[in-house]
Amino acid sequence: MTSPTALTELDDAALRQRVIDCGGQPFQARQIAQWVYRHGVTDYDGMKNVPGALKNRLAAELSLRSSQVENADLAADGTEKLLVRLRDGQSVECVIIPDDARTTLCVSSQVGCPVGCVFCASGMFGVIRNLTVGEIVEQVLHAKARLKGDRRITNLVVMGMGEPMLNLPSLLPALRRLHDKDGIDMGARRITVSTSGYPRQMAEFAEADPSYNLAVSLHAADDELRRKLVPTAKHPVKDIVAAASSYFAHKGREVTFEVVLLAQVNDRPQDAEALVFALGAIPCTVNLIPWNPVEELASTGLRRPHVAAVDAFAESLRAGGLKVTVRRQRGADQSAACGQLRLRDLRERGDTAARC
Repeated sequence: MTSPTALTELDDAALRQRVIDCGGQPFQARQIAQWVYRHGVTDYDGMKNVPGALKNRLAAELSLRSSQVENADLAADGTEKLLVRLRDGQSVECVIIPDDARTTLCVSSQVGCPVGCVFCASGMFGVIRNLTVGEIVEQVLHAKARLKGDRRITNLVVMGMGEPMLNLPSLLPALRRLHDKDGIDMGARRITVSTSGYPRQMAEFAEADPSYNLAVSLHAADDELRRKLVPTAKHPVKDIVAAASSYFAHKGREVTFEVVLLAQVNDRPQDAEALVFALGAIPCTVNLIPWNPVEELASTGLRRPHVAAVDAFAESLRAGGLKVTVRRQRGADQSAACGQLRLRDLRERGDTAARC
């Protein structure tokens, strides 16, 4: 087993043992966890009720975090995208999305993405590695530190870079830490994990406690069209829908199906009809996402659909008995699409070699 790179990598038992090994008392592990996760301290000196000798021993052995915010893009609507530099020089993105009293944070689960959706910047250079538990949690800590006044993160979505279901060994303990009373203390109903559709891993996710929300990036109900949009798609739509239905049966949580709409590609009447046929039998919500254009994908000819086309598509789904939401564009003036800030970073660093 490799040595942890930061305190955020330690679960409760490991942190307790580390404190004991450094001459502390077991109860002080809880105090330290509260300072790190609840209060967001960035160095041991900020832990006011922890003995100096213990802080010095811990500081000599283990940093509190292994990542840092290197760049930030703030849009006119208040959306802020953060570029987080990891310990090995790689980078990921997370996004703070304020909306009245609600503040949603979108975090990444991998460096890059293995799925390769044709409309997404995140997977343009493949996946490099999974994020660790601490690297996932630290995105939340970085975001919390940037909030002003009494604003707090009310919702967490694992919809950033990467395929979360392919990193469950790190994701699940990270979510437990975020849910923990001594951690971020976020209710499970406010945490949503998105997947492009891996039935076996979705079943494993259904066994996890507590019960989180699940979103499935479907994009098309027709297998042939879906493979064009998601070239790595291995599982038939019916198997993905069945896994989502099982998740609802197991957890009692309605699944959200996400559809990124592309003009004259998957926003046609027949595409709406196919979705109604595929999803009409299970309790769910369809979230329509008009595509955010990506400069690096301009040559593909993909286009954002007109508002009228999106509205017509939504009405067709509603007429078929489906619940529908339409996501409005956020951060349009600052690298709105997922992965664009990292792509800019890769270009500036001259590191755009393809990986898989």
